[in-house]
Amino acid sequence: MMITTNRALTLVELVTVCAIIVVLVGIVWVVMAPAREKARQAVCLSNLTQIGHAFRMYRDDWDGVEPQKGVQLEYWQLGLPPETPPVWTLEPYTKNYSVWRCPSDWVTLPTAINTYLPNYCTHEDAAMHNLEYDKCWLLGVGVKSFKEMIAKVPDWPVLYCEAHHQFIYPNDWEDKFYFGVSLPDFAVRRFHRSDIVLKLYGGHK
Repeated sequence: MMITTNRALTLVELVTVCAIIVVLVGIVWVVMAPAREKARQAVCLSNLTQIGHAFRMYRDDWDGVEPQKGVQLEYWQLGLPPETPPVWTLEPYTKNYSVWRCPSDWVTLPTAINTYLPNYCTHEDAAMHNLEYDKCWLLGVGVKSFKEMIAKVPDWPVLYCEAHHQFIYPNDWEDKFYFGVSLPDFAVRRFHRSDIVLKLYGGHK
């Protein structure tokens, strides 16, 4: 007759098992994190594409014109909504508030509807911040006149997302990259902050 005994794991064995699990989780996280971020980027690009379509339809309805090199045009002449961010004005065209949230954004409050940043000036913006007429804070160049900027850079991004940069470079990086909705066709493009600076100042920062 055989007698069996149940032997419990020793503390060393438990610690070893936990260490192995931690290592495996770490490996899976490193391997899967970029794939998850690529999936979130795909959703973000889809959102921005829908917003770009909404911008285009709004401009068509309000007889807006396309920007031209050397021509200064007001935001309303370009057919841009009179509010920033333009969530409420463009809502009839998007039909869905979820397109205004980037899935990689974890900085903005969960209750916020919009996580995409506007990059053009309205007169209300200038009055709200006690700035000169048609001036506001524009990406990469500080407080500037929007009509002067689009005269120099006709493909100016009027809306952009910075969440993916935050995910990949959480400790910041000098030359940030963004996804943005750009004039004149409201297409979605990836660009760097330096791209705008180079276009504005002819290659000199």
